Formats: sequence, C-alpha cells, structure tokens
Amino acid sequence: MAEVNLLDELVYVTLEEARGTSDVFTTTVPDDNSLTKIITQAQWLIDWYIGSFRTKFVSTQTFIFPIEDEDWDEEDIPTDIKLATIRISEYVYDNGSTFNDMNGKVISEKNMSRSVDFSDKESISSYIETIWIPKRVLNILDNYKSDFIWQVI
Repeated sequence: MAEVNLLDELVYVTLEEARGTSDVFTTTVPDDNSLTKIITQAQWLIDWYIGSFRTKFVSTQTFIFPIEDEDWDEEDIPTDIKLATIRISEYVYDNGSTFNDMNGKVISEKNMSRSVDFSDKESISSYIETIWIPKRVLNILDNYKSDFIWQVI
C-alpha cells in the first residue's frame, strides 16, 4: 500500500514560489518533501485563523482558497495569502522542533517586542494565534478573517 501523507497538498504557493521569494529557503534549502510538509502546515494555520472566507471555488476543496469570484481565475490565490503562507512557512521551518511540541508546558514566550505569559488554562488556539503566526502575517490575515458568528435558529 502506498504511503499517504496528509501534509502534501500545495495549494497556496508552489515550491518554486516559496524558494524564489524566501531568503530562508534559498539559504538552507530544505528538500522538496520537507518543504511541502511545512507549506501545507502553514496553509492549515492560515485557514484555521481565517475560519471561512466567501464561497470556495469547488465545494469539496480542502482549503479556503481559491474562492468563487467572477474577477478571479480558478487558480488565483491572493498575493498576500501567498506571502503569508511563505512567511508562516519560514517561521515553522525556523521553529520546527518546538512547533510540534504543543503539549509541552510553556510558561512564557517572547516574540519581538511582545511577551506572553501562559497559565495552565491557556488554550492551544490562543497559543497558536499569538506565537506561531508572526505579527506581520496576522495583520494580513485579519483582512480575511470574519468576525461573523453563525447562529442556528
């Protein structure tokens, strides 16, 4: 039986785009397999943070983008989403060993000028939101994030 990896679906950027845009991936050059996994993790983080955005191009697609829009081609992914994917991928690559250790006890973290202290009750989602997505990327993703809350009546 062939090995199936759920972290091998590149949608938001190609390997060539990631390597061509990122200084991190041209300096250290991870192999294609590793970089594909990292980029897919970044795509999941982006989708987790945004939640939902407009109508998917194909209702069965895994990721939020591409979306159904008359002004966009099927393959169009917004440039800022591509850049966000690359920036998060760089961050995941640089911090990969700690990224996978979400169950480890973290007391505090520093991110540039920001310091975050965690209690035992700190949620994983706020942990990811504040630590694993760089601030400059959060600013981009906030343009796509909807504060709309679905209600069932």
